[in-house]
Amino acid sequence: MKLNNTTAVPNVFFDKQIGTLRGSAIRVYLKIVRNLLGWRDENGQVKKRDWIAHSQFEKTGLSNRSVTNGIEELLEKQLIQVADYIGNNLSDPKQRKLAKRVYYSLLLDNSEKTTFQTEKNDQNKTQELLTTKEINYKKYSANERIPDHIRIQRIKDEQERKQIQRDSWNT
Repeated sequence: MKLNNTTAVPNVFFDKQIGTLRGSAIRVYLKIVRNLLGWRDENGQVKKRDWIAHSQFEKTGLSNRSVTNGIEELLEKQLIQVADYIGNNLSDPKQRKLAKRVYYSLLLDNSEKTTFQTEKNDQNKTQELLTTKEINYKKYSANERIPDHIRIQRIKDEQERKQIQRDSWNT
């Protein structure tokens, strides 16, 4: 299944960071993610950094001050990096204000798998989407018989998942 018109957001953001951030920082982070990971070049590569004008952040519904506060919070949490064209650090708000162009990049947790940065957008490759419901079924070998009550529960779970999927088609 190919997901068109979507932007990949690093799992570490949802798993470890979203609960610790204010709303303005979340909006700023998602705007940076959209500008970086939401675009691919002709080779299927995403941007490593992007020039984002302060006015683009304000399109998220935030005031000028809230944007600055959100950027500061993301810098403190080491989720983003801010630099000028040649790579000079612009973590100070006064430096950013004086800079002609400010470039933003994501600082991703290296332990997280970030295939969206390196993987080409291969038309022949199918993407396996797993359910978000965490289910740990015991694995049975080919010669082992699955108990009836477990088999029945698995069938019910699968039918419920399919019905939810069918219901979402109507909306």
